[in-house]
Amino acid sequence: MSAFNEVQIEEMLLNLESIVRSDRVFENRYEADSQEVIDWTAYFYKRANVPEIFQGTWDRLNTKSKIHSEVIGTFWHHFSSLAPQIISLAAYKVSNNLMRHYIVQVLFEELGGRNHRVIHPDLFLDCLDSIGVGEAKRDDLVRSYLPFASLAYLSHIMSSAKSDSKILGILLGLEIDAEENIHTIANALSYNEEARVKIETSAFFRIHRVAESEHIRLDVSNFLRFCPTEKAKEEFNEGFDEAVQFWRLFWQGMNRIIDKEIST
Repeated sequence: MSAFNEVQIEEMLLNLESIVRSDRVFENRYEADSQEVIDWTAYFYKRANVPEIFQGTWDRLNTKSKIHSEVIGTFWHHFSSLAPQIISLAAYKVSNNLMRHYIVQVLFEELGGRNHRVIHPDLFLDCLDSIGVGEAKRDDLVRSYLPFASLAYLSHIMSSAKSDSKILGILLGLEIDAEENIHTIANALSYNEEARVKIETSAFFRIHRVAESEHIRLDVSNFLRFCPTEKAKEEFNEGFDEAVQFWRLFWQGMNRIIDKEIST
């Protein structure tokens, strides 16, 4: 895929911000500044103990190394390629079109909206290519370490979810640490000053710094909209906790791979 120029990136960001604003026009209750949304977002963030998920990785990233970019870049690309399938499965499994409507908002953005050149896993691959994390190294890491990323666990929890509420909980669990994920990946890929500049100005990271908080809002809104009973809340929390466990496993796996690669 050819690189985007500055004008094209600015146009994409304006389009994304327009979509976010228009969505809020039609959202007459669960807006970003709704106290319910703010309070429940804080509750789920605390429930996930998000900083604890990343601390081991952040400690490693205090030392700059291309190994970090190779490992984290390779397996984040695999996750980002799987994510649209997971969200599509969620949309398929829920019991009504209103839930489906809200779920596919995030899916639509992950797949580039109305522009196939903005499919997020493809944009991320452009980042890896731009900083010299090549296909041969990525393939070698995947052959050696793919199970460490726990992607089979993620597919399992979504495919085995039996209730709407649990499915919605899984989706929020996958988004609750989105801002920390983006920060951590950007840090890992910025293994020297040249790479840092390329990452900071890339379409992928500039888009994600606009979109992630809106994805969290959408998923918290689904909890408030569709989980009114104690049973539904319990099922939602169960799915949420399982998805958060995926992130613990994923980042623990990244730490293990980094340590193994550094020691060889």
